[in-house]
Amino acid sequence: MASDQDIISQLTASAERGVRPERAQAALGEVPQLAETLAALEQQLTAATGDAEARLRASARHLVSAGGKRIRPLVSLLACGANGGPLAAAIPYAVAAELTHSATLLHDDVIDDGPVRRGQPASRVIWGNSVSVLAGDWLLTRALEIVATAPAARLALGPLLATMRRLVEGEVLQLTFRGTFAATEATYLQVVTGKTASLFGWGAAAGAWAAGVEGAIPAALIRFGEGIGVAFQLVDDALDYAADPNVLGKKLGADLLEGKATLPLIRAIEAQAGLRARLQLLLDGRADGDAVAGEVIEAVRRSGGVEAARSMAREQTRIGMAALEALPDGPHRRALAEAARSLTERAF
Repeated sequence: MASDQDIISQLTASAERGVRPERAQAALGEVPQLAETLAALEQQLTAATGDAEARLRASARHLVSAGGKRIRPLVSLLACGANGGPLAAAIPYAVAAELTHSATLLHDDVIDDGPVRRGQPASRVIWGNSVSVLAGDWLLTRALEIVATAPAARLALGPLLATMRRLVEGEVLQLTFRGTFAATEATYLQVVTGKTASLFGWGAAAGAWAAGVEGAIPAALIRFGEGIGVAFQLVDDALDYAADPNVLGKKLGADLLEGKATLPLIRAIEAQAGLRARLQLLLDGRADGDAVAGEVIEAVRRSGGVEAARSMAREQTRIGMAALEALPDGPHRRALAEAARSLTERAF
């Protein structure tokens, strides 16, 4: 598993891609005990899969040990600290958030026939689709077990179950429109809220519950997490049409070639009537995928679809930041704010 220094390096790398890297780095550095708590988190992530069947354990750890930004756990830890709780109190909920996220990635790679995840062969490539699906299912049950035995189970377990339902419903809704390019902006936002934002919201609220806080503060943190989650996905989807491929780590237009209509493409289709017919040729297998992707990427850029996604991301970030004002000021809240801005205002 990644060391505490590895995690700090990952957070720093994420911050450096933001528009104000020095502020995000400085804010994280001001949080007492953050590095030590992240190291303990990594140990608990390893321990969480210790009693799984050998193939399930190998498949799950292959993904979890590959690292990742640990954004959702970080939100839980900082939210706990912002409410006066020790960061370590949020570790069970942070672990549950990361295991749940990892489960969705295992499932996504099977659905998308994904060959690579976090720079290495996806679990499904090594152990097969069946094991990867079951490993994802196992991680979901493990996350529930961890929260069910945690001190704030009365507050956190029901919302986690509801969040898992939203994750599944978001995925199914995306599948319904996949390959049709018929999704509307409203449908797209439903998918993003379910698949991405809901877990951010739960993780943020769980930090408050871990600190023994109920009522208006966790509700505000849900609004914060969901706003940031939507903004994060909007930026990610915009990057698919406008980033430097070397920085992005994959070629542009990957969502397009998978048949996914994200906000930049939806706006482009609305602006250019002939674009849908061109996409239909791709769906019918009557046009070269890379050639059409290049044309569509340019069309998206000309239509303002990328800037539309960035603008909406800024608005969602503003909503999230406004909700965060309900928390007491201090290093933890400032770190939450700066980390969120860094993630949702990445330059490209």
